[in-house]
Amino acid sequence: MKSIFILCLFSIIYFSSYAQKILEISYDQDAQGNCTFYCNNNGYNDFILQIEFTSLNNATADRSLPYREEIKPGKTRLFKLSKQVVENPMGFRYMTSYIKGCINPKVNPDFVYLLPIAPGKEAQVYEMVNLSEQKKASANPTVNGQELIPNPKDWYVVRLRMKPGDTIYSARRGVVTQVDMSSGLNDSGVASAGHENFVEIVHADCSFGHYGIFKKNGVFVKPGQTVEAGQPIGLVGGDRFGRGSEARFSVFYNIETNDQDGHGVFSAFVPLKFWTKNNGAAKIKHGASYVCEDPLQIVNQEKKVETKKPKPKTKPKSKPK
Repeated sequence: MKSIFILCLFSIIYFSSYAQKILEISYDQDAQGNCTFYCNNNGYNDFILQIEFTSLNNATADRSLPYREEIKPGKTRLFKLSKQVVENPMGFRYMTSYIKGCINPKVNPDFVYLLPIAPGKEAQVYEMVNLSEQKKASANPTVNGQELIPNPKDWYVVRLRMKPGDTIYSARRGVVTQVDMSSGLNDSGVASAGHENFVEIVHADCSFGHYGIFKKNGVFVKPGQTVEAGQPIGLVGGDRFGRGSEARFSVFYNIETNDQDGHGVFSAFVPLKFWTKNNGAAKIKHGASYVCEDPLQIVNQEKKVETKKPKPKTKPKSKPK
């Protein structure tokens, strides 16, 4: 009699805003009892998936274990477990964890972004302060099947003063990965609601742009949609009766580090450079006012240019003799 033992632990220590399980692990078993594992990535960005076997009996894998690879959107074959002794049953227990992003992302710290406001509009810009304690997150959590949400390193977020009804624009080309526009607390005058409507966009270098604060049901884009630099993505929200409406923007990417404190995973924030009128490409000064300008060389710096192939020359038809 063939038997397979699998332990599934669904302890929850991280909250993810994905409505469905973003990564689904499954396997197919053939007639001999061998198992081929698959992952279905239901998101719109890459994830780093780790599968660690806590128990593995009468089985060998065709990949090194623990398994750790980048998983692109869609279905991916992971590895195959084959029996060592065909007549005996196979048994295994495993745990999974995953984190959004790429292994060793090559992020350009000098990339030039647009201000996330309308061209020609002026806004006062501030660097925000992280009030939470910055602690390192474990790269190998003890829970199974949950997304690892790393803690920040070199936290950097800009805040732009705006007016109710203003539009937030994309600062860089990318694909929308997450949208949350369900909260109306900030719009109703709560200065700090503990939750902000946001849009997340993944860039070509595997960094993520995080945009807020949006008016409830005021987002123009949806997950999976490609947006261009300078494209409107939603209406600004915020506290209309206190500090005022504001846009918030940051860019981060997830990395692993090995230092004197051990092995960990961080969300590394990029100290952004913006193109602004009369200033060109530069970092913002806290409290200064800037005018948004969208020159084509910045808007199109990542846009693919389609080159038309020349039509093959046709030989002229020979006249009949």
